[in-house]
Amino acid sequence: MSLSYRDTRQEREKRAERGGADPNSSPPQSVASSPRPISLLMSRSTMLSAKPRKSLIDLAEDSGFFDLNASDLVFDISTTSPARYYDFVLSCRRCPASEGNGKMLYLMKFDQSVNLELFESCHVPQEVFDDGMPQSDLGLMTLAVLIWKNIIAKSRVLCLVRNMEGDNSQALEALKRATYKFSVSHHVQTLVPRRASVSSGSSFGSNHSYLTDGMKMRVLLCQSKNEVEHISAQSIREAKALLNPSSNPILCVCFPLI
Repeated sequence: MSLSYRDTRQEREKRAERGGADPNSSPPQSVASSPRPISLLMSRSTMLSAKPRKSLIDLAEDSGFFDLNASDLVFDISTTSPARYYDFVLSCRRCPASEGNGKMLYLMKFDQSVNLELFESCHVPQEVFDDGMPQSDLGLMTLAVLIWKNIIAKSRVLCLVRNMEGDNSQALEALKRATYKFSVSHHVQTLVPRRASVSSGSSFGSNHSYLTDGMKMRVLLCQSKNEVEHISAQSIREAKALLNPSSNPILCVCFPLI
């Protein structure tokens, strides 16, 4: 230790002779690097933990669109005129905890060539159902009609549901009232997931290997993808009244049943 100290002392004296520094001054200390701002670290952590947004193909699979055949998009067929196709498809699914629970509603709009023109999604928070909104798939179709009423008015709509178990008479009547008010011609179809030999992360259990080129191409030609950020209180209030008429009989008068 003494030898090391003398060597250090001699070096400081030599430096003092050359540069005029005080030989008794302490040796230079290393400067520790300044810590990164907490906000920067938090921002970086947030970016690393953020989940990538789903692709249009993934969203279409979640919606159940790939469980349809091309013939399912035909509204009606006439021997005297060309086949008429649905203008829109509505569907829904339950959201897992990783996606915030609640339900997800989907709107798919087709162009004149029956290719996907617009794809919109709308997350319905679990709080809405805790406040009395029925959670059945058929009931959600009524809410979807009211959310997108300005878009689907006077059009042909296919409503896709997963489950039709139990008594759905009130839900069917509510959907009939809502679609009639906005001059919507609709049909309800129960989804039958395609069987897949390889399990998939999709809630429907479909696998991309089973998608026909035609149905996939319809989605890839989509021109716009949006997400509804806000559900109006009026849409929720009217849907709850239609699904439970005794809760607001006066409001139901605004939705006459043919």
